[in-house]
Amino acid sequence: MRRKVLLAFGIVLFSAACFLALRNFDSSLPEEGVAWAEPKVLRDLSDIQIDTLRILVLEDPLTWEVRPGAVSGLEHDLIRRFAKTADLNISFIPMNDPDSMLLALQLGKGDLMAAQLVMRNDYSKWVKFSRPYREVRPVLAVLREDPIPARAMDGPSVRTALDTIEISHWSPFAIPGYDLAKGVLADHYIRIERNITPEDLLMEVVMGRHHAAIISDARAAYEAGRFPVLDFEPLDCPDQKLRFAMRKNAPELRKALDSWLTDKIVQGERELFMKAYASKIPEQGPLRIMKGIPVSGDSISPFDAEFQRHAANSGWDWELLAALAYKESRFDSNAVSHKGARGLMQIMPRTALRLGLDSSMMAGDHIEAATRFLNRLDTLWMRAVPDRTQRMRFMLASYNAGPGHIVDAQRLAEKLGFDPERWDHNVERAVLLLSKPRYYMDPTLRNGYCNGSQVFHYVRDIESLYRKLKQRKRVVTRAPEQIASGTIGDLDGSTSSGPSIEVSTKSVAANTISTVTEEELAP
Repeated sequence: MRRKVLLAFGIVLFSAACFLALRNFDSSLPEEGVAWAEPKVLRDLSDIQIDTLRILVLEDPLTWEVRPGAVSGLEHDLIRRFAKTADLNISFIPMNDPDSMLLALQLGKGDLMAAQLVMRNDYSKWVKFSRPYREVRPVLAVLREDPIPARAMDGPSVRTALDTIEISHWSPFAIPGYDLAKGVLADHYIRIERNITPEDLLMEVVMGRHHAAIISDARAAYEAGRFPVLDFEPLDCPDQKLRFAMRKNAPELRKALDSWLTDKIVQGERELFMKAYASKIPEQGPLRIMKGIPVSGDSISPFDAEFQRHAANSGWDWELLAALAYKESRFDSNAVSHKGARGLMQIMPRTALRLGLDSSMMAGDHIEAATRFLNRLDTLWMRAVPDRTQRMRFMLASYNAGPGHIVDAQRLAEKLGFDPERWDHNVERAVLLLSKPRYYMDPTLRNGYCNGSQVFHYVRDIESLYRKLKQRKRVVTRAPEQIASGTIGDLDGSTSSGPSIEVSTKSVAANTISTVTEEELAP
């Protein structure tokens, strides 16, 4: 009897807990009878015309994003054009999420909500929506299969199983009645994340904390070029119409905005600037691995002898210098980039000045200068990145972007829970985020915007080329110092005679720095 009473009591407690959890599920939204469920101010277009149109905006690259010297975002640009047409002063007020916007709107802190909103029942009780200004469709953003496998301990821990797909509560596709259970989603569990915006959720996938998320095609098109670790798959689902929202007691403001949104002349102008936010999602194959350098016999380039000579004064194989030169200039000693980098090794003028280079110098001088620069980068990263193979990746990234940006990436990586001493799957993820103002404007980071996608590919491309050069099948010829003896050591350690040369990768620093092996570099 006592057991039955305890069981019944437990069921009651469990039911009560479930009730409270469900009751609090939408606790951020107003309820009938709550003091601020109705607008607390009477403020319409006539009041705004003698004051300021205050727009509550979501901090998001598609809505309103601050970057050094500029503000961008489709909804930001739309409202600015509307305000100019209506001769209104405007002020943008950033908010954390749409629910907090709703409270601010009702209290009169803002007049308009801009947050990529769709008409939804839980908001329609409190606000009025404008006519639509854009249509979006759902896209599945998923971590791509990587030829470089991650270790179990790499990066922040993954919170979700591979069959779970996340979607933000504030997504245009997370409203009741919208059917996502089609096609690729049929065998997956879709979980609604309540306390994270679509932008933040996508960043979680980039960092590997979630496996996949549903976002809009607008966001996918905008971000695809920044994040090569993601794949984007459009879903066969109906589109959703994005709208602005305002208080129910502001009919004149709504009428003016709707009139502007449907104006034929304005529509033509709007379509032109909307193209900047509506590019197509690029088609991507597997995470790219750069093809090898065309090799004829035992020759990689016309500069092999120079690569070998200068590599002998460093701790690195000459094939690494060759891979770097091919990536930079395709072995064109007269190459000039759009940013002003020159020569075989594409050294920037300011760096060239510090290294003692001038325009009259030959390719060999450029190779020697690049080798000295790599040695400096090696010294720079020696203490921070003890592992030699990882340090090589930091060096290459620094050669491409400058060491300041890579120091920023390392700091950001540590802040986000990545291993700051490991490039692959760790700092390389953080460097991708340095293309986003929300990250590179962090006061602890000092070097601003970085094209992280370029750096990501640069390191992988050179390492891929280097491996292929080390593994190439080649004719072995005789080394200069062995001409007199007539014998050389073959690649497999055996000896042979005749006109063959062994490429020497022995470093003068071999006593202090071990050489990079193919096994260490293998993905």
